[in-house]
Amino acid sequence: MSTVFGNIKFQSLIYLYTRALSMHQTYGTLPTYLAVRPWSNIPITDTNKNTITTQDITQTAKDVKNFLEYHKYLPEYITINGIVVNQATFIQLLTTTTTKINNQDNTPLTLQNIKQPPTGTETTTPGTLTQNEYLTLAQNIQTFINTNGQGPATMTSTLGNVKFESLLYMYCRILSNCKDNNGILPELVTVRPWSPSNIPIRDEFFTTPQIIKTAIDVKNFLEYNKYLPEYITVNGVVMNQSQFLYLIVTATLQLNTGDTTLITLINANKPGTPSETTTGGCILQNEYITLAETIKNYIKTNQKAPNGISTSLGQVSYQSLLYMYCRILNQNNLIHDLPVLINVKAWKTANIPIYDKASFTISEITQTAVDVKVFVDANGYMPEWITVGGVFLNQTQFLHLLTATTILINNHNTGSVNPVNAILPLNIVDDGLTDGTLSTDRYVLLAQEIKTYIEQNKKGPNSMTTDLGTTSFKSLIYMYSRILQQYKLHQTLPTTIILKEWNTSNIPIFDDHFTHPEIATTAMQVKLFAEGNLFLPTLITISGVVVNQAQFLHLLTTAALKISSNDNTATYLEKVNLPTYNYENMVSGNMALSDILIVAQRIKSYMDTNQKADGSISSNLGDISFTSQIYLFSRLMDYYNSHHSLPSSVTGIKPWALIVYNLPAGFEVYLYPSNNCNSNDPLIIDLAKRITVGAVTPYDKALSIFNWVRDLVEYEFYYNTAKGAYGTLNTMGGNCCDISHAIVALCRASGLAARYVHGNCFFTYSQVWYGHVWAQIYVNGGWAVADGSNNYNELGVINNWDTGSYTLKGIYSSLPF
Repeated sequence: MSTVFGNIKFQSLIYLYTRALSMHQTYGTLPTYLAVRPWSNIPITDTNKNTITTQDITQTAKDVKNFLEYHKYLPEYITINGIVVNQATFIQLLTTTTTKINNQDNTPLTLQNIKQPPTGTETTTPGTLTQNEYLTLAQNIQTFINTNGQGPATMTSTLGNVKFESLLYMYCRILSNCKDNNGILPELVTVRPWSPSNIPIRDEFFTTPQIIKTAIDVKNFLEYNKYLPEYITVNGVVMNQSQFLYLIVTATLQLNTGDTTLITLINANKPGTPSETTTGGCILQNEYITLAETIKNYIKTNQKAPNGISTSLGQVSYQSLLYMYCRILNQNNLIHDLPVLINVKAWKTANIPIYDKASFTISEITQTAVDVKVFVDANGYMPEWITVGGVFLNQTQFLHLLTATTILINNHNTGSVNPVNAILPLNIVDDGLTDGTLSTDRYVLLAQEIKTYIEQNKKGPNSMTTDLGTTSFKSLIYMYSRILQQYKLHQTLPTTIILKEWNTSNIPIFDDHFTHPEIATTAMQVKLFAEGNLFLPTLITISGVVVNQAQFLHLLTTAALKISSNDNTATYLEKVNLPTYNYENMVSGNMALSDILIVAQRIKSYMDTNQKADGSISSNLGDISFTSQIYLFSRLMDYYNSHHSLPSSVTGIKPWALIVYNLPAGFEVYLYPSNNCNSNDPLIIDLAKRITVGAVTPYDKALSIFNWVRDLVEYEFYYNTAKGAYGTLNTMGGNCCDISHAIVALCRASGLAARYVHGNCFFTYSQVWYGHVWAQIYVNGGWAVADGSNNYNELGVINNWDTGSYTLKGIYSSLPF
């Protein structure tokens, strides 16, 4: 019998109707569709399904596409959810489904039995059809089928004549792509002549989400393996690094402009030898967008990626560029926007992975503020690039974070801060302000003004006007760094902040402030340390802040004066340098509180005026050395720490030497200057300091002084004192009296007790008796002989005369001749 499928033989007809009646018996109704196969295709499976949906067709289109790309030929019959159709019927369903999807029509399709076409010819030029073009072609195919009752052997398109097989494959790919893209028809479809060598045909244009997905995969691959994949697959299309770089920079450009059109793959060769000179830093959004345009144009013109591209950070290699734009697209995927900046580091495995952030926590920003303050305080200038949470920022971006964080803290907000795309100020403006302080309300308001300016102008302000005058860009960064440093230290914003002009003489500015109990607690710790170790700590930590000895003495004396005046305000840390000398000439005794406060005011006034401590301060007990000043006021504030009030007096005050090595009572006389022993002379003090550098214990100091005098001061024969200590050290020569003057003066200038001994001695080398003078130094609980008149002598040992036979004539604190 003749049918739309051709002539059907007798046996096939019997099998056909037997199956129809069997379906009726099973389901109570005749089937809507029956499969037709040549006699020999037994068994034939039928279905009671009576409708075909667009979802059925898109799924089958995907199946047919996969079958064809694997086997390189089309299946003769196609099963759609149990319904078997021929190729011509399937192309009618494909084109109808494509049209329905475009029209958002979800109604079922009607099955028509369409005859197979004759063999067609093809004159196709490889290329792409737009969505409008393939929709028009789909309508033309449906019109042809409706008119002729069979599939078209060939259809005319803008790319030439396309044969039936190519059309079926093309619409399978269109609907497969649609299924993978959430029901959205592709904007383009690739057309190639029908040939097994052209199968599979990859649609070499990509959506931005497809490129972003691959960029994330490449980023993850690189960060795990520490190298880039040689070939990269985007939505099933394999390409080289140059081609992929073209796609990711183009995707970046289109994200920036909101362009959602498909991105077409271009031919490009592998890049050449990479070239790089960058040391690393941060590239802002404006720059990486401009670089993307440059890279895109280079690849289109030269058909390969550049070896490197010049940037504000130096030459960046193509590998670094590929990694950078993968990370840019990864950030876009995370925050749904392009990042305002991206980190750049030199291409090497040690620099992989590079971390990028979309926002920064208050903790990260405050920690960096502390780091910046420390850097400025140590170096006297602002770092060009600032690292926050592993991300390089310029100074404007950092100032934005500082001000935004200050506002968040003031509002008790624990949120994070997003960086902005902003450049440095165009001009440098110097400060024009009067030194002073800003209150919390005022610097928070100023922070809002700065933040708004940066966000609106995309650059840092040259300066801002404050209550104190014009404040420069760098002064603002330094001030807000110090504000957040104070916040980190005290967990609250400071009530005031000091503002001074930006210059090296004003750096560092100290904003740290301490309560009386904080100072008193640290005083107790310093007192215990000194008494346990017999020396003062070089640096002192008070409430987490490290200060030098002079700064701590300023805190001690200021707190003592405030307590005496019932002033409970905090005491600010000041810039105070150590003294250039440390001299003491005092007696042991007691001091009334009133006398101690007079000394405190002298110490504070000197520091405030000179920005350094005085090595010796006068008192009713004599001249108190810098070291003893610290110990005295540590004792005073330790009392306050225990009793919450100052004592009426401090008893048992001693010279530092008596404290350090337990000099017996009455030995203080051996510490002070005497006739021809001017140990308070600044030059002698300075020389003693240089000689004893590195000496820790009193014995180490004594040994250093003795060896220096013995080895460098030449012995000269004459009687009695002729030069004194100063003259002897100036001429580097003297007799036994003057060499002893030199040793005693240097020891006393170093805080060591030293004295003279006179005796009649028998010199073993000359076998002659002479009157002789030598020194003794008090160390390790006793007097050590120190005869520097002969190079064979040692500290504590005399070798050039007979110590067992001499006659002692006198021991003196001041040599009388």
